[in-house]
Amino acid sequence: MALDHCRPRRGRGLLLAGLVCWFGCQSTTRVGDRYYEAGRLPEAEAAYQVYLDSASGDQEQTLQTLYRLGVIYATPGSPVYDPGRSVEVLEALLADYPANPWAPEALLLRNLQVQIGDLGAELTGDRVRLAELEVDLAEREQELAALEAEVGERDEQIEALQESIPPLRIEIRNLIRDLATKQEELEQLERLKAIDLDQPPP
Repeated sequence: MALDHCRPRRGRGLLLAGLVCWFGCQSTTRVGDRYYEAGRLPEAEAAYQVYLDSASGDQEQTLQTLYRLGVIYATPGSPVYDPGRSVEVLEALLADYPANPWAPEALLLRNLQVQIGDLGAELTGDRVRLAELEVDLAEREQELAALEAEVGERDEQIEALQESIPPLRIEIRNLIRDLATKQEELEQLERLKAIDLDQPPP
């Protein structure tokens, strides 16, 4: 059996590790079953792992143990919740015993776990993308606010310039008129001067 990845983890605890010696293989699975049915999943998982580590017992019991381990690891909220390990256990069960009585349920649960994992990965990616977009949006909003403030200042400057132009035009027209008048006076003076210069001194 290719069940090396289903062997018990180290540091399980002396009491649970000694279940095989105290109860025997079949008794160990019964203890695991009682924990499983009582919803005490960490204890059930430990007992089932001890049973699998014994490398003995009948095939039907091994199949049920593997299937229940897959269910335990797939149960959200459990202290031993581990979707990846659930998929590993269920795939081992399906690979080694494709025609076992739990195969349909195991295949369904395995596929659901894979789909959940894929959707979880997509959701994580979407959340990362959302965070990036929110940062980008905040930066653009700041840029827009700065540009609007700058535009507001320029609008005020434009309005002030527009208001200053008509008085300047009036002043220019007045100056042009004054210049024309003074030019005319200057020309008259120049003519008088020329006349005076043409006359002989007394």
